[in-house]
Amino acid sequence: MDIMSEYIRSNIQILGICALVLAVLLVRIAASLRSGRREISDGKHEDAWRKTFARCEASGSFALKDMEISRFAINPMLRAFGRLAEAGAGKDCAAILRENSRKITARLSTQTDNAKKGYFAYILAISDLSELPAEQRTEYIGFARPMLSNHSIFCRENALKALYNLGDADAVAEAVEKLSADAHLHNEKLLSDGMNSFRGDRAKLAEALMERFERYDDHSQSAIITFFTVAGFHDWDAFFKERLAREEISIDQRCDILRLLMKVPSADTKRILIDTLREKGKAEDWQTAAVAATGLACYPDDAETVEALRYGITSPAWSVRKNCAAALVKLRAPREVLDGILCGEDAYARDALRFALDQREDQTEGEKE
Repeated sequence: MDIMSEYIRSNIQILGICALVLAVLLVRIAASLRSGRREISDGKHEDAWRKTFARCEASGSFALKDMEISRFAINPMLRAFGRLAEAGAGKDCAAILRENSRKITARLSTQTDNAKKGYFAYILAISDLSELPAEQRTEYIGFARPMLSNHSIFCRENALKALYNLGDADAVAEAVEKLSADAHLHNEKLLSDGMNSFRGDRAKLAEALMERFERYDDHSQSAIITFFTVAGFHDWDAFFKERLAREEISIDQRCDILRLLMKVPSADTKRILIDTLREKGKAEDWQTAAVAATGLACYPDDAETVEALRYGITSPAWSVRKNCAAALVKLRAPREVLDGILCGEDAYARDALRFALDQREDQTEGEKE
């Protein structure tokens, strides 16, 4: 009886495994069929747009018929247009966007599908709109602006990208103000990278941002400072030096300001870095000291700089110790200073300096190879 029960149980298990394998195969076959149908459908939609491109080129005008304008409200046709804009038909897509701005935005503005609007904003972001007349540019700016209040970061980010691509400095500055006013926490790196991708005059964008700087939240202000650091704008360095004295400025923004100032070495900046390292090197809010230590590596190894770094290397914070050690090694501090740390009583300082020395040795060997 036990043998028979075991035999039945084994066969049931085998049948169960076979049924599972069969189910997986059926699911994959169904998915493959759906994918194949989707590809065929996508191809038809793209072909419809290609026929429109051919007609427009033959007639010498890229003005669309009402039926063709309605395609922008149909998801498969909108996606097909986007795929063509990404591929080799970008020139034709841009021509259509230039010639039909009012009709397209009027058609899409009545839609309630935010994802559809967000995707069209993405199309605006990737298209070459450099020859877009001012009137058409205004149409698309007006379309993108309301999406800045959307709860979806997909819509907000694509709207911002569209504005960067349209190249209107005031529109971007107003958009950042809108995000600040609505308390939308938009990723700081996305903001700063987007500003650096601005297709217009970036110097005008910097001026427009600084005109509204105090209206922005701390998060957006930090993004602007990072944008200035990457783009190399230093016209407002004096303003940011004074800003460091404000108590309400966040630690993150203080770090960003120091990184901006470090790009242009000066006696004033050196004094700020040394004072910051001494004041914050052993404090709970040590982050600015870590940045200051990195900045001091760009200055000559005079006694004051070396003494500040030797003080910082005894910080309780590993990042401060590590950056001070790296700066001492980069500056080729006097041997007696390094030996004093390596033979000193602070084991953490010794470890940080050994780590920095080992890194330099590895780098030197790598360059020889």
